Amino acid sequence: MRFLLMGQAIHALEPKQYSLPPLTEDMQTEPAVRAMAVAMLDQARLHVGGVIADTDTEFLHQFRVNIRKLRSLISLLKKALPATMIDALRPRLSSIASKTNKLRDLDVFLLAQDNYRAMLPENFGSGLTELYSLIKKQRKQEKNKVAGYLSSDNYRADLAICTAELSQHSAYQTPMASTPVLQVVKKLLLKRYHKMLAMSAAIDSQSADEKIHELRIEFKKLRYLIEFFADLLPKRRTGKIAGKIKKIQTILGNYNDYCIQIEFLSSYVDDTRIEMSKALSGLVAILHQKKLEERPKVENALADFFTENMTIEFDLVFEAAKTGDSK
Repeated sequence: MRFLLMGQAIHALEPKQYSLPPLTEDMQTEPAVRAMAVAMLDQARLHVGGVIADTDTEFLHQFRVNIRKLRSLISLLKKALPATMIDALRPRLSSIASKTNKLRDLDVFLLAQDNYRAMLPENFGSGLTELYSLIKKQRKQEKNKVAGYLSSDNYRADLAICTAELSQHSAYQTPMASTPVLQVVKKLLLKRYHKMLAMSAAIDSQSADEKIHELRIEFKKLRYLIEFFADLLPKRRTGKIAGKIKKIQTILGNYNDYCIQIEFLSSYVDDTRIEMSKALSGLVAILHQKKLEERPKVENALADFFTENMTIEFDLVFEAAKTGDSK
């Protein structure tokens, strides 16, 4: 879904669709990762103009998605890349991503304005109006910071270094680097699934939110691995697994959203702004209740996903994956 920011229309700039270069199953892992990483960086770069122009919040979202996927790709397949390259990329990509965190948080909150208003009685309206006035001012300031950064020599230098590192010829400094990429991906998928299986078994009704958050991140990485290399994996069976992953990600994401929203709103409580703080307290109470109601859904979803049949399916599909297999 795309959102327009404060009624502004889209003109010449449009968010670009995500795409990856074609791969073959016998392609060596390092050149495959390099080709994919360059494509992700190029995709991110395409959205910078839209972020600076501030025509649509989707530009920032897609910029962040591509940077996040790039960082995940490098993290998941770091053993196929030179250590010096990882050392050069990680701090720069982390810095680029972190510069946009606050702006995205503010955007998400502004986009949910109608939902928040619907949660509270009308007598809280003035407090919410005061809150949104404050957040819109903060968003304008943060947008200017992000636009300034994306127009800066520092950003261009970091981007140039990342592009140069990724565009170099493969060095084949590790055994994984020269291993066929499909073989590597299958092993990674199995290893990650079994790690997540163990993590899920340790989660119960008393587990801290952080444990659920950690597992949610692991699901995201698992799905990324499948998406990145979907053309090399058995389409039908992998597609069914990916569909189940998406469903549980939605449930885990909903729970995490409540946690984030509660923390975000609580940070704005101000005893000198009485009406605003009343509205905030009301929203936090409602969101906390929704979070409590969502928790059993998380536990049930994990139990439904991590079954003996799913473990067998992972072992069968990713140990015997063949390009073009549609079973």
